[in-house]
Amino acid sequence: MTMTMPQTYFLEWLDSLILTTLNPRKDFVYSLTSEELLIISEKVLNETSNIQIQLNKHFFLLLKETEIRLQVKKYHSALIILLDHVVEYQKEAINKRQELSELMCTLVSSLEELLSFIENRYINYLGVDERVPVTYIMILKKELKQKLDKMKLNLVKAVENKNITDVVLIVLYAFIYSNDNSSITYKEILYRKELINELEIFGETPKRVSAFSALDELLIYMNFNSIKYINYFKNSIIEKIDLLSNDGERLKKLLFLCKEFNQIYSNEKNCFNPKNENLKTVISDWFVQEITYLEKKIVQPVIPLEISEKSLDTPKDNNKENKITCLLSADQIGLILRACDESRILNAKSMSAIFKMIVPHLSTPNKIDLSYHSVRSKSYNAEDKDKEIAIESLEKIIKKIRSY
Repeated sequence: MTMTMPQTYFLEWLDSLILTTLNPRKDFVYSLTSEELLIISEKVLNETSNIQIQLNKHFFLLLKETEIRLQVKKYHSALIILLDHVVEYQKEAINKRQELSELMCTLVSSLEELLSFIENRYINYLGVDERVPVTYIMILKKELKQKLDKMKLNLVKAVENKNITDVVLIVLYAFIYSNDNSSITYKEILYRKELINELEIFGETPKRVSAFSALDELLIYMNFNSIKYINYFKNSIIEKIDLLSNDGERLKKLLFLCKEFNQIYSNEKNCFNPKNENLKTVISDWFVQEITYLEKKIVQPVIPLEISEKSLDTPKDNNKENKITCLLSADQIGLILRACDESRILNAKSMSAIFKMIVPHLSTPNKIDLSYHSVRSKSYNAEDKDKEIAIESLEKIIKKIRSY
């Protein structure tokens, strides 16, 4: 005869408290005294610790994988439902009563703690590729925003390069404020939690000096394969090699950076966006293409380098009549060309190639000859006024196209 374990529901007290005692649509909650609410709050905290102990024992005693998976999912789903109810209760007028409002906050915190307990310890049974319920995503995004708001000042202080912190913060906040919550998986949520935790630690620890910034190394390790960050990383490399005087030096620098990059470990089991390729794969392929391009350029018999580079910045005939006059400043031209590259409207070997091919053929009302190096570098340090004028110019184009 087989002995079966008695079925115990460890959330029974919390379930009764939330669905019955504190339900605004029932009468119990209106009769609770301040003293009773305080006692309930204390019990919620004790019960939270006790439930974690009981669940651990319960899951440990289960022998079959299928049984563990079933129970983990059952408790995880039950906690989400209870949390959803408490969040709804917080919108009710009765929660303006301070003691009750504080109890609701305690409940939210305790339920989030229990959910994190299951997600951290039993995520393999929960199924990381499963979709997160929409109601729970809203709560998780709120939690992520609070953590991000708290740590971003330390992060900005710890990193000299504002461009990289801007990229990271923009990408993370874009996820938090996105209205598309229908297809987010637990894996994506857990990744963002881990990344924000790592960034929080990063902002409080000393940084070592290497070929790449310490933040770049962290993001490479975390496989932060956001398209925005990958474009930023590639452009930062191009900026470094463009400062060098000839292709031989550029190739040497590129080979060194490629070697240093390949030595940085990247956790390819997890990533920011499962729909994109791993960061290490994309950047490594890009390095190979850039190195091959420079090698061919050096081997082929071409016009001497000094003359070639000069001709890129200055066409043979410097007459203004042979150039297109653009009624924008060099800064504004740079902004528009950079945006065209990063939004993939213009597709070239690199951003630098776009500037080399276009800028020498342009002039402004104040300057006949424009240096592509100068215009490109200005696109990264544009003032707000230049951004506004660039946007207004593009809006004029949009308006004109709509009139056709």
